[in-house]
Amino acid sequence: MGRHHAGAETPNTPGNDADDFGFSDRGVKRRASSLWATMTVMLVVVVVAVGLIAWKVFGSDGSDCGSRRPIEVAAEPAMAAALKQVATDASTVGCHDFTVTAAPASVIPGLLSRGDGGPDLWIADTRARAEQSTRQVRIPTDIVNVSVASTPALVAGARVGGLDNWVDVMKTPNLRMGSPLATSTGDAPVIGALAAVQDGRMKQSELTDAMTVLAIQQGNIRTSDDSESARLGVADSTGDPVVTDEQSFLQYQRSHPRTVLKAVVPRQGTVFLEHPLVNVSPAARHRDTATAARELLGRIESGEGQKALREAGFRPSDRSPIDGRGVGAVPQITVRDPSQVDKTLRQWSVLGVPIRTLVTADVSGSMNDTVAGGESRADLLSRAMLQGNSLFPDNTEAGVWFFSTDRGPGGRPWEQKAAIERENATVSGGRKQRDVLNDLARGYPGAIGGGTGLYDTVLAAFTKVQDGYDPNYSNSVIVLTDGRNDDAPNSIGLSTLLSRLAERNDPARPVMIITIGISADADADALRQIADATPGGSSYVARTPEDISSVFVKAIQGRVTAAGR
Repeated sequence: MGRHHAGAETPNTPGNDADDFGFSDRGVKRRASSLWATMTVMLVVVVVAVGLIAWKVFGSDGSDCGSRRPIEVAAEPAMAAALKQVATDASTVGCHDFTVTAAPASVIPGLLSRGDGGPDLWIADTRARAEQSTRQVRIPTDIVNVSVASTPALVAGARVGGLDNWVDVMKTPNLRMGSPLATSTGDAPVIGALAAVQDGRMKQSELTDAMTVLAIQQGNIRTSDDSESARLGVADSTGDPVVTDEQSFLQYQRSHPRTVLKAVVPRQGTVFLEHPLVNVSPAARHRDTATAARELLGRIESGEGQKALREAGFRPSDRSPIDGRGVGAVPQITVRDPSQVDKTLRQWSVLGVPIRTLVTADVSGSMNDTVAGGESRADLLSRAMLQGNSLFPDNTEAGVWFFSTDRGPGGRPWEQKAAIERENATVSGGRKQRDVLNDLARGYPGAIGGGTGLYDTVLAAFTKVQDGYDPNYSNSVIVLTDGRNDDAPNSIGLSTLLSRLAERNDPARPVMIITIGISADADADALRQIADATPGGSSYVARTPEDISSVFVKAIQGRVTAAGR
């Protein structure tokens, strides 16, 4: 019983677990086990704490973040929609929070000029557009990646085909396209044709002629909503062809499964929109933005990123077709001398400026004389006026004077038949200005009579246009005449006219004179001197009815010459 007493001592006998110092092996083991458990718990706590500190200090991927920074990415609307989820994914790694904003190319220069308030990264649609826009606002063109995705330019329509090159496209009746100055699908025909010129497959004059006709046509049919989808919608309803890109076409097909549009590219090939990634951030954060760009690019090039772009209708950067859709494998056109692209687009920019003109038509008696083919000069000039008016787009402002001798008060040689108004403006009687001008052209032969009061009329017309100068237009005077100045003895002579024009020339209000001689009897030398007296002026002679169309095209095209130098 005594050994079970609570206060009994255990004797130290052989075989007992106690050591010489009075500690048993079981006690040591229990204490060691407890110590190791405590140390293990402490180690786990330390590891977790260090991990939390590292995540806070270095970021979720272990890189040295310090703090997270927002990154604004501007992109074409179609590209922006495809990349929103990709940008969200990119924000989960690294040190940056990406936001993608839709921004058409036309607004990019304005955004880039904001400095700190502008985007950090920009996905342009072409390298040429990237270089043009950054140069415009005087910032470096820092291309991080030359292509994150691609899409070829094409022609879509209900009935398209038989296109050998892009000049054929430009000459297609009722063609619709974006402005070459604002969209890369719009400048695709110009660049494609320019490449053919550089390769020797066509002449520069052919390109300029095609651009002139196309620019005139676009002034007539361009609508207020000039987006890719809007142009495709118009093409679908009218059957007219449209220049667009494969990605836009595929998206339109997806949302309009009953569309009758089909897509083709010229046999000689097409240009690609390659969508480069550009660092456009200010110098203070340019280096960090470069790091952010690599983070975003990594997500774009990932499997999920590429899938998102394919689903949106974009090709990969290697331009390979996507799932058998679109126009398939097509030859790529490249321009060997990129500087010529800027030059050609400058020419287009001149053609794209609307015309404001005063047409002065000679109604002197000699206009009843006949020309080759038995027509009268009056018939020829009437046809010239109708032909010219048909070429003027709706945004042209035009007026008409008739001149001979004693046509107005005080014996002046001219009379106003129609004030300068926009072609599609509603004027007196509720009629359109275009209809008024066409009626004047048809009724022109009935106004014949008198001499040729040329020089006084030219000076008065120049003064009239200059006094009403509109900086948003190309201001001009068009002179249509068959003869030589034979006004009253008190009229001015050629030398006086030339000196007066020189005195009135004003670089801030430039007005060009375009002279068109009707028949070989026109005083070609005097007409040339009159035209040369004004900046950008030009002179032509229409000897036959067949000359009329080409003369008017060349007269409009004459504005390009100065821009192309």
